Amino acid sequence: MANQTLRAGDINEFLDVEARTHITVPLVGANVACGFPSPADDYLDRPLDFNELLIENQAATFAVRVSGESMTGAGIFPGDIAVVDRARTPANNCIVLALVEGEFTLKRYCVRSGRIILQAENKAFQDLLIEEHTSFEVWGVVTRSIRMF
Repeated sequence: MANQTLRAGDINEFLDVEARTHITVPLVGANVACGFPSPADDYLDRPLDFNELLIENQAATFAVRVSGESMTGAGIFPGDIAVVDRARTPANNCIVLALVEGEFTLKRYCVRSGRIILQAENKAFQDLLIEEHTSFEVWGVVTRSIRMF
């Protein structure tokens, strides 16, 4: 990826990674408005597995760190981690990771009058109209965004 020589179809080599860890954490069974309840056993729910929470299709899921501000209106900010599922078919108005003219972009996938538009969620950025001659491939659908504080 660093040498920017990506081509359509290169994703298969990129995804040849195997998950190795299975860790769960306690899930508190009470809703928290602001603050934290006392961690009594009465409030504990079943253990929460972050793999289960974040990953629907393990063999087809990968994560990317977001850069740029074109998706801030959708709540996706620079430094966030986008969870991408290759097994999902892009649907109108979903958010996708796409390879356009050899460069990655994260945008809302819109189909209007039979044409694909990759829509920015920040008015400072222009939408991308995918023309017939445009080198374009959807690498996956973004299913989650993770933000670190």
